Amino acid sequence: MPKLILKFDDRELLECAIGLHGVTIGRLPDNLLVIDNAAVSGRHARVYREGERYVVEDLKSTNGTFIDNKPITRHTLRDGDAMIVGKHTVTFSMAGGEDAEAVEPEAFVPEIGGTMMLDTRQQRELLGGLDSDGLAKGSTAPPPGSKTERATAPAHIGTLKVLSGKANERQYSLSAHTSIIGKADTALVRLSGWFKPKMAAAIARKGEGYSVTALGGKVKINGQPLEGRHDLKDGDIVEVSGLTLEFRQKTTRPT
Repeated sequence: MPKLILKFDDRELLECAIGLHGVTIGRLPDNLLVIDNAAVSGRHARVYREGERYVVEDLKSTNGTFIDNKPITRHTLRDGDAMIVGKHTVTFSMAGGEDAEAVEPEAFVPEIGGTMMLDTRQQRELLGGLDSDGLAKGSTAPPPGSKTERATAPAHIGTLKVLSGKANERQYSLSAHTSIIGKADTALVRLSGWFKPKMAAAIARKGEGYSVTALGGKVKINGQPLEGRHDLKDGDIVEVSGLTLEFRQKTTRPT
């Protein structure tokens, strides 16, 4: 099944399969592919199948949707086409993706508010700079991804425990789809210090798994420098800009 790959500054953030009903892209949480950034409209664009081809349609967004640096209103996609949405790149790939009905959208880049107006020059300048359910099953479990399974299966919530360094809390719950570590006001784990990055790292939740991506800081995992993305395991030690954190997961059952 074809998929969309969301990237920021050449870093892959998440993948989303294009199912029978297509994929809507935008800032609002009811989109399948959520990009929580002020340059993105609430409902920015959508990708859907039309016969034997796949099409992207701009939904009259404020800043437009671009392919090859040209604004489009409707475009037939080819494998590898890269769409520019706000400050992010969404790449269309014919390589197989997960069942879109089982993928829960993830938000990224915590910059909330009205849509920020960008002219074409700003759009290009921002492309390369920084200012996005696996469920427990038993022998009698309902089909994967069904509403019944989502309501009854335990959720594995990750936490970050502060081992050393200055932080506002001693432990943080990673219940959001994307949690930022940095100096930004919207960061979950707030870094303090004049030279600390606004966004040092991002921890994304997908189903019961978590991954961490270095954004603008020196990040180490278990003492090794992080390059790109790392799938977190229980007990991993994350070092970010002088802060040492331990990743843990716990199981909670919805009420």
